[in-house]
Amino acid sequence: MDDRITHSRSFTFILTAALALLLFIPGPLAASQEIKLDADRIMFEETTGVATAEGDVRISNEDMNLTAPYVEYDSSTQSVKASSNLDGSVIFLSGANRISGEKLDYNLATRRGVFTRPNGRVDAFYVKGESIEVMPVSDVIGKKTRDSEEIEELAGRWSGVVVTTCSYPDPHYRLEAKELSVIPGRRVVIRRPKVFLGDTLIFTYPFDFVANISDNARYRKQAIFPRLGYESGKGAGIGLSGPFVWDTGALDLEFIWWSENIWEGEALLQQEIAPGATAFARFARLHDKDSGDTLWRPKWGLWYERAGWQAEAAWSERELMQIEKSAGRDSRYVVWKKPELNIVSPWIADAASSGRFRLLGSWGKYEDVTSGGSQPTFERIGAGIQINGTFESASPNFAPFYNAIYWHYGYDGPESESQQVLDAVVGARWKLGGLDMESAYLRRWAWGQSPMEWDSYDPREDVYQEIGLRIPTGSDDFWWNIAVRGAYSIKDDSLEEMLYKVLYNQHCMQWEIIYRDDRAGDDDWIGLKLTINAYPESGVRLTGTDPFDPASAPDKLTPDFIRSGQ
Repeated sequence: MDDRITHSRSFTFILTAALALLLFIPGPLAASQEIKLDADRIMFEETTGVATAEGDVRISNEDMNLTAPYVEYDSSTQSVKASSNLDGSVIFLSGANRISGEKLDYNLATRRGVFTRPNGRVDAFYVKGESIEVMPVSDVIGKKTRDSEEIEELAGRWSGVVVTTCSYPDPHYRLEAKELSVIPGRRVVIRRPKVFLGDTLIFTYPFDFVANISDNARYRKQAIFPRLGYESGKGAGIGLSGPFVWDTGALDLEFIWWSENIWEGEALLQQEIAPGATAFARFARLHDKDSGDTLWRPKWGLWYERAGWQAEAAWSERELMQIEKSAGRDSRYVVWKKPELNIVSPWIADAASSGRFRLLGSWGKYEDVTSGGSQPTFERIGAGIQINGTFESASPNFAPFYNAIYWHYGYDGPESESQQVLDAVVGARWKLGGLDMESAYLRRWAWGQSPMEWDSYDPREDVYQEIGLRIPTGSDDFWWNIAVRGAYSIKDDSLEEMLYKVLYNQHCMQWEIIYRDDRAGDDDWIGLKLTINAYPESGVRLTGTDPFDPASAPDKLTPDFIRSGQ
């Protein structure tokens, strides 16, 4: 008797869990899901439980799809061996990821396997490698990432990789590394890559490059290139920053040396202790340009973010806070927090205003030591609301916007002071011939008073105007943009700040030189910024300074930003 059963394309071969349980597999492992095998030719050995498929082979279950010219499937172990030939590659699809390669050994029961010579798309990265090991995410982070009734996502560990976000055959930049790790919905980690611009090796990055793809990512200002810049009071600076990461945390390091014989540095340790909850400790050596002091300024606490809610409880010593209380006027304060708690609600849509709003809360004990010596400690409690949105416009070349934030603070001072601060911005992005215009009017109302200098606000009325000109090069992927922005104080009747920007878009990345001429406070700086277009929020940059933008209202505001009322 011939134990081989052969099928053609006209019949789809289905191995159900029940059949596997009855014929081949002891125990409940195979009873989890249906496996479908479809091909031009299928031969099945009943005695061994091995199916051999050739031609246009397709095999799938609930969480993956596989196509290949040749596949062997062992129903007793649920293992799949897929091979390519001159007619086609092995293509593996799981979730949003698509990987092709030469050979795949994969176990459908354990959801683990190895891919040989893979290439594919991982989030925004195009990746080629020598091999990739796939596994459930829980193998990497030590816990389930989904409910027990849902299928857990697959993580991947690539070896010998070439990585870029550039879709060109000859990419403008690429990273080469021994290993790349992917945790879906969390991050992509490239281990100590070599950085190439074109075919030129720039240098070997001594840290891991991390692309955070999680909505809960908090500290995202990694610079894969050396930091270069200039700041008044410090001089020209050069530095380097980067993280060392593990499955549930990271250690971010940063160092910069300034020509005025000043060095600054920071070590930030983060460790996830529960879903959405992270403990952190930051040890920063920062220079205060006002006092001339360069001191260690530690900060530690807990950060929580889940379902749109954000909360932070933090203690700090000699924290250097820089707040732009009016256009061009950066004020620096030295404050101890003993501790501070901030809570932010999720955004709530408001159809009536074509916008959204959220609620804010704050409580803390503070000692303001900006003027030196021991100072009294004050307790402050605050409640606030922020709104953000756009106005309807009949013209596609005119896009009005608004943003406002209101705080009510109460203090435990001898006279039980209170303070209310309302910051409001209205403006528009519009076209004037070939010019890109952005106009914003910022107004602050302040009532009452605070017993602390850093927390005291005065009325403010400023106008920001930016004029930009895009210079085409004949390709939609390559263009120049030059822009100039002025900030004018109506209250002081003076031009307080000028910004000059030159940007070059190079398909997959942007180079930008920014010069800030601070006419009010003499806090000038020059920076060169490189942004990978696929990760504009990741802060892949040569400098760490960003100018204040009155038109921006990001989805994720740090408690420092919220507290300042900006």
